[in-house]
Amino acid sequence: MRKVLKWIGIVVAGLLGLLVVILIGLAIYANTQFHKTVDRPVVEIVADTSPAGLARGEYLVRDAIGCQGCHGAAAAEGEEVDRDAPLSGQAEEVNMGPISALFAASNLTPDEATGLGGWTDGEIARAIREGLDREGVALAIMPSSLFHNMSDADVAAIVGYLRSQEPVNNEIPPVEANLVGKLVLSLGLIEPANPMPAITEPVAAAVPGTAEYGGYMLSIVGCARCHGESLAGGPLPFAEEGAPPAANLTPAGDLANWTADDFVRAVQTGVAPDRELHSAMPHFDRLTVEDLQAIFLYLQSLPASQPEE
Repeated sequence: MRKVLKWIGIVVAGLLGLLVVILIGLAIYANTQFHKTVDRPVVEIVADTSPAGLARGEYLVRDAIGCQGCHGAAAAEGEEVDRDAPLSGQAEEVNMGPISALFAASNLTPDEATGLGGWTDGEIARAIREGLDREGVALAIMPSSLFHNMSDADVAAIVGYLRSQEPVNNEIPPVEANLVGKLVLSLGLIEPANPMPAITEPVAAAVPGTAEYGGYMLSIVGCARCHGESLAGGPLPFAEEGAPPAANLTPAGDLANWTADDFVRAVQTGVAPDRELHSAMPHFDRLTVEDLQAIFLYLQSLPASQPEE
């Protein structure tokens, strides 16, 4: 009996020791990956400040991506963020169970001291598409995975539009987190962790009106964040109990019986052919009909898929 207890003690001690090693390893990983610095060259992009470029940049920033949702001033509870809010950044303490963090979205106005005034066009483009700041430090939370394949023309238009904004002096601290928060962010459990792979070749724009362009815009808008990488839908991430699953956007779902006009109306107004969409689905009422039709064309081209169990 004593030998059995002895061996049980050895096994338990070994498991505890292994657990301690794993925890130490995770702590080291979290601290080394959080705000990781990467030495990589900046691919120069020239800001497009032409009238067409500024209009395209505004459309992408304000209507498609909705940068003001994070980089604008926080809206009062129950109210939507002002579409035209200055992109002067914000910071907020976040506490979710064991996670404690300072959520901070940078000042994107061209203020020299606290914004992007001292950045080059290429550094701004790299932050958008690769998730690195001007010193090569990985940006936490910034969803660069959505914008990694953004064309050179579109990122130049965004940079041009950001340059055209009124400078606002607003110092924003860097994102900070406790050890659990750092681990969650470093493992990409909320957003895919930055940096994204280096962009070393020119990125051409897709032809508007095509299914390829629809897939391009769908990625920028971020539909996969709720509807999944396969766009087959399923439970919403971090959803409240009782929330309906995200819809299946492949031909295996309701969209198989919709027309392009049905899709445009549902996305812009929240009214589907047979029901009103749940409030969790935002209205993209400023996306153009042409872009929404291209997105619908892309969705129709997907293989019919079912949500993952």
